Amino acid sequence: MKSLIAAASLLALPSAALAGPLHVIDTLKIGGTGGWDYVTFDPAHNRVYVAHGPAISAFDLGTRQAAPAFVATQGAHIALPVDGGKTLLVTNGKSNTVTFNDAMTGAQVASVPTDSKPDAAIVEPVSGQAYVMANGGGTVDVVDVASHTLVAKIPVGGDPEAAAIDGQGLVFTHLEDKNALVVIDGKTHAIKATYAMKDCDEPSGVAFVAKGRLILSACKNGIARITEADTGNEVATLPIGQRPDGALYDAKTGLGYVPSGDGKLTVIGFDGKPHVVDTVTTRAGARTAALDPVTGRVFLPFADYAPPAKAGERPGVVPDTFAILVVGQ
Repeated sequence: MKSLIAAASLLALPSAALAGPLHVIDTLKIGGTGGWDYVTFDPAHNRVYVAHGPAISAFDLGTRQAAPAFVATQGAHIALPVDGGKTLLVTNGKSNTVTFNDAMTGAQVASVPTDSKPDAAIVEPVSGQAYVMANGGGTVDVVDVASHTLVAKIPVGGDPEAAAIDGQGLVFTHLEDKNALVVIDGKTHAIKATYAMKDCDEPSGVAFVAKGRLILSACKNGIARITEADTGNEVATLPIGQRPDGALYDAKTGLGYVPSGDGKLTVIGFDGKPHVVDTVTTRAGARTAALDPVTGRVFLPFADYAPPAKAGERPGVVPDTFAILVVGQ
């Protein structure tokens, strides 16, 4: 499969942490049908995974081979590489389960029941446990990755959406229906704090910013909110695109990223007061993203849209147009 390089670079002012401007440098064609949700990157095997329609799609960056239906799912939201990339933890929102699948074959290894509508998931490295956001059940379910068992259910008082970690035992999630940030102690499975998020409507994507211990939140009303992780105090609000559903932080460059469904990737600098460094034009629907921490490249799923069947309905996804944009230098 030949690499598709973007026809034109986008004019951008580079951050001091970058050697040059960011722009779309590649398109990874996958195909298949249906919508999509979270995308993840596996550094151990140089692969990108996307929860895509009725399956997990995979793209091998080394061989440039795509597997549109690598793992069959039931309303998947994320495929999270665990166990050094040997296994995929998949959340199935329609069956209320987490499955563990062999990352080489896609075969299911185990299934764990969860609360309603498991969505995002993240591994907390101190405990080694996976935290699953049960968006329809009002809980964060804790799954032991080694034994494939449910070890705790943490009521959070709302609908948890997306997750981040500080690498020192804390887990952060948004309550999208309460406009709040929840801090969970990964050692005790207890809620440490819940912070109201003024001006941030239906928060979705969340990232932990190591520099200054900040939280980057993507808000439906077209702003990114920067919050002190340890106090809940607002540091700044910045303009982003519409319909965001992801947030990333690159510790190597010190840059944050917020993708949005209107085809914008907002780049945020954290040197001094948080500020918008650049806005990269992507594609309509490219609202979620994953980061390669070594190269700094950002992966954003998208597809072409067909006109809605009826006025007021969502536009449909054109079959076999699903692909992943790669943004880099």
